[in-house]
Amino acid sequence: MAETMRAALDDGTGQYIVQDVPTPEMYEGSAMIRVRQTGICGSDLHMTTSRTEAQEMASGHEVAGEILELPKGEKNLKVGDRVAIEMIGAGRACLTCHFCRYGQWKHCMNLAPDTGGGFAQYMTRKPAGLFKLPDGMDWIDGGLVEPMAVSVHGLRYGRMQPDDVVGVVGSATIGLSSIAAAKAFGARTVIASARHPHQAEAAKKMGADIVVGSEEGAFEAACLDATNGIGADFVVESVGGHQNASFKQAIKATRNQGTMLYLGGVKIPMEFDLFEPLLREIRMQSVICYGVIDGRHDYEVAIDLLASGEIPYRDIVTHQVGLENIQDGFDAAWDKTSGSIKVHVNI
Repeated sequence: MAETMRAALDDGTGQYIVQDVPTPEMYEGSAMIRVRQTGICGSDLHMTTSRTEAQEMASGHEVAGEILELPKGEKNLKVGDRVAIEMIGAGRACLTCHFCRYGQWKHCMNLAPDTGGGFAQYMTRKPAGLFKLPDGMDWIDGGLVEPMAVSVHGLRYGRMQPDDVVGVVGSATIGLSSIAAAKAFGARTVIASARHPHQAEAAKKMGADIVVGSEEGAFEAACLDATNGIGADFVVESVGGHQNASFKQAIKATRNQGTMLYLGGVKIPMEFDLFEPLLREIRMQSVICYGVIDGRHDYEVAIDLLASGEIPYRDIVTHQVGLENIQDGFDAAWDKTSGSIKVHVNI
């Protein structure tokens, strides 16, 4: 194994410089993975804008790769397996604490140190976070397992029911996976909003029955119109970021005693009147990442959905760049006039 590898690190100004860095050392219980495909997430963009110092290790968490080495005694995986990598929870979890005992590895109380992410040639994670890809799935599909699993987890944890009318605020990567998962889970009608025409087209491909623009009040009106003035049973806020209008939209579109799933992650303090949702008995469900629900990990469910061939989710990968040109990928991900939805980095 080479002592160094190529990795892309933000220099603290938002520019990613590809350079030689030490290859991560395997620690007890870890596997070594050759990274093959990594998606640029919206959170990668937001972290880039908020970062003020140069990175010391690579980020990137929408990762697929090939196992190069496994710890002794591992029986479920083998060297050469192609895997989607659950990096945040199971890939670092102790597997013995209170949360790990029931499969909620994201909340592990004794996470192993972070050894770096997917904007690099190699990485280490525990085998519990490695999910084998079926033969029919390629690296593009593998890099999409994580964002699909985010929405799968949200809808399962939030208890979306078959025949629900589902609203989705936003049609970027997570909004689109929420649309696809909602339809797969039996939603009667899915109403989505989209800021850009290419996102609206993608929302329809994923199965949205009604797609409106991002104009003020349009989404709420569409949810009311589709339900005879009642509101959607289950509404997903998928936008988040550095504005809070989408959060308020989601609440207004939710029916009395319905569920608003807070999935996007608003990263700024927000002033919000809780009295209206209190009077309307709206269930405001916060959710993040993935875990085990009803005996199955969200990655397993996501892989099954992608492998079914019934969801054209891979079509959202509009741009691919090599690691050495990763800055071009970040530029395209920021610039929606480029037609970008999901940008993948081929490692």
